[in-house]
Amino acid sequence: MLFLKSIFVLLHILTAAAWFGLGLRLAAQARRALTLSPPAAQALLEEGATTVRQMGMFLVATLVFGLSALFTGGGFAVYGPPYHTSLLLLLVLIGLQWGLLRPAWRGLQQALGNSAPDTQQAERLRKRVAMAVGVGHFLWVVILVLMYWNTLVATLQ
Repeated sequence: MLFLKSIFVLLHILTAAAWFGLGLRLAAQARRALTLSPPAAQALLEEGATTVRQMGMFLVATLVFGLSALFTGGGFAVYGPPYHTSLLLLLVLIGLQWGLLRPAWRGLQQALGNSAPDTQQAERLRKRVAMAVGVGHFLWVVILVLMYWNTLVATLQ
């Protein structure tokens, strides 16, 4: 059972790191799209849409592998409040991804998709994308700290 838990933990870490890494350039891509011609902007935004979809899949996989590791390691009774809180924040992060980032990216594609792009709307959506990615990365770091909270506290004592 320990081997299986270790595999789930490794997959949990890899999928969380993939989500974090994929989001690093997303706000810059949105900003760059505003400066390009409509066909070039659409090509860049299509690539970004693929990234946003992959980020969503990696977040769900992170949750699945995290829960799998938790249950193969003994369940909720074995793990303390930092782990419970990190799972809750992971659900918030998934909500942020699907409820804010994804719709903002789609809206950005629509705003820049016309022959006469709506630059004011595109700028608002670009800021929303940047905010969603920034808040998401902040939550990710908080979750990371919570996952290692017990280890951090033990080293300070």
